Amino acid sequence: MSANQPAAAERAQVKLRLSRDERDELKALAADQRVSVSQLLRFLVARELGETSPDVRSRRDESVIRDAAILIAVEQILKLQEATIPGGITRSRQLQDAAAVAAMERLATAEEVLRSQDGQ
Repeated sequence: MSANQPAAAERAQVKLRLSRDERDELKALAADQRVSVSQLLRFLVARELGETSPDVRSRRDESVIRDAAILIAVEQILKLQEATIPGGITRSRQLQDAAAVAAMERLATAEEVLRSQDGQ
């Protein structure tokens, strides 16, 4: 058990009432960071109390690595499609343009996550 994670007997359960909109925003934020709502709330409380949560930070790092692996896999799939789809390279280039835009958006999101980690 790590120093930042108290034993189950030392942890307290907290009940929180949120509006439907607040709950939806919280769920969306947790999904964006690829953590559970409980993990996100623990991180937010720890951050406000002046602590950092290595668990959430490591999950964010894993998320960035997973996004990079996805990008590599997509590139390999596109190369395979070039060789197999009707229209060959021309059609593949059209698909690659769309994939490139999506990849740039993912990279921008990954960079924002890393920058936010450095600022915390």
